[in-house]
Amino acid sequence: MSWPVQIIPPDDKVPEIKWRKWFFSFLCILLFIVVSWGVAKVIAPTEESKFLRLFTLLFFLWLFAYSIILSVRIYYYGVCLSVFEARELEVASVRKDWTAWASQKFHVSTYNLFLPDLISKTDIASSNFVEIYKEQQLKLRGHNGEAYTEEQLIYELLSSVRSKLIILKKSCVFDVIFTYGSSYATFSTFKECWAAIGFAGDCLGNYYDWDDTLEQKFDTLSNIESNRVAIIISANIEGVEKYCSDSTEFASILLVTHQSKLTENENNRMVLRTMACSKGLTKKEFIHMMNYQPNVLGSSIVLFSNMSADDALDVSNVLKTSSLSMNIEWEYEAQHLNLMLGNLGDPHFWLVLALALFISEKNNESVLMVASVGEDYVFNVINTSDDRGEH
Repeated sequence: MSWPVQIIPPDDKVPEIKWRKWFFSFLCILLFIVVSWGVAKVIAPTEESKFLRLFTLLFFLWLFAYSIILSVRIYYYGVCLSVFEARELEVASVRKDWTAWASQKFHVSTYNLFLPDLISKTDIASSNFVEIYKEQQLKLRGHNGEAYTEEQLIYELLSSVRSKLIILKKSCVFDVIFTYGSSYATFSTFKECWAAIGFAGDCLGNYYDWDDTLEQKFDTLSNIESNRVAIIISANIEGVEKYCSDSTEFASILLVTHQSKLTENENNRMVLRTMACSKGLTKKEFIHMMNYQPNVLGSSIVLFSNMSADDALDVSNVLKTSSLSMNIEWEYEAQHLNLMLGNLGDPHFWLVLALALFISEKNNESVLMVASVGEDYVFNVINTSDDRGEH
């Protein structure tokens, strides 16, 4: 799946009327008639009056034809100019509409992510890290060094954002989204943990399980109602459904709210519209992204995840050549997360999203995350929230 936008090629400019050329041709023909009449007068002086009437008639016929041709040319130019201007207005309108569509966003009120002890997210954010062999399988352990159960993990995630939940609980209903598994038992476990941190069940709404990447679910989050909060929980640990035992373990939680619910003093992150594209069409689709989501060129950090070093290099080259083709200088720092997080897979998309939020917040800069998910590359821009008053 990719964006339904198109690059509208510029139309050929309307050829302008070359007034000098028309004036010069007028003078040349007029001069030719005058010289011809003079020559005829010299050759046959007795027929001067006849030649005068003849050349006078030819002059007025030529002047009439010249005026008709020039009028038609001016009319044609006006029609072409009107068509060109109408197309330019249409192109500007289409570009404005698609730019508004591509620039839609949702706001993350707060988030947290749990990583294995070997990984320091602060070091990653500051680009001061120790590389981990990409095939290393890192395990997430609790405070006592034992593996998390699903119940313990959900409890820890909810506890980490409890202060924000207390604020939002005063006026919001919470929908719960799991990006792993589809068992109702998971939601039952969640409700037990919800009660354990001191909240009643009457403020819980629906629960969902998402198997798709963010592109398919973006509109759901960007159009969230002002009185609702989406709690998104992701996990990859032993004992949970769809656990990937050959990859790094992780867990993350995000609270997505409507912008009107944010307080003035909060430094929240914005996730701009996601773009997923076939790996073979990366350059073409990324040019669409640059045209309709110009914020991508403001990213100072690019995070590559779930791809080989060669693939990350290829995508980086696409980013550079695409920006150069538009005569844009774009400087960014590239980070290959497989070298910092161990072995990553498709389920780590939500981990990378939460990590990108953290990196953006710590550096107060926009971040572009590029994740390999299935047969697609998924692009996400995490932007600083400078428009806190937006609704």
